[in-house]
Amino acid sequence: MKKVILATIISSGLFLAGTVQAQHLSPETEHDLIKICSAIKSNSKLRLNRAIKSSRLPAKTVAKGLVCNGLDPVSFALTNNAHSTAKSIARMGNNDYDALLAKL
Repeated sequence: MKKVILATIISSGLFLAGTVQAQHLSPETEHDLIKICSAIKSNSKLRLNRAIKSSRLPAKTVAKGLVCNGLDPVSFALTNNAHSTAKSIARMGNNDYDALLAKL
């Protein structure tokens, strides 16, 4: 009897673990992140700061964790010739802008 109960508990645990899904972003959060990527591309520090403030996310989190078109924010800015916003984001994330520029 103990073996049946133990097998049931283990199999139900495996079944429940297999049905867990990743959490999706809310449409509002996704819109805010798209606005930040657009601001990065625009090369306007003012627009970037406004987008980050309106998203209510910490600037360091944006600098370290945001992905725009598969690139980190600094690389995304540099590929779009937005050097002003690239420097600003590198500063937000405590990164060395010149070292990041050398990698590209």
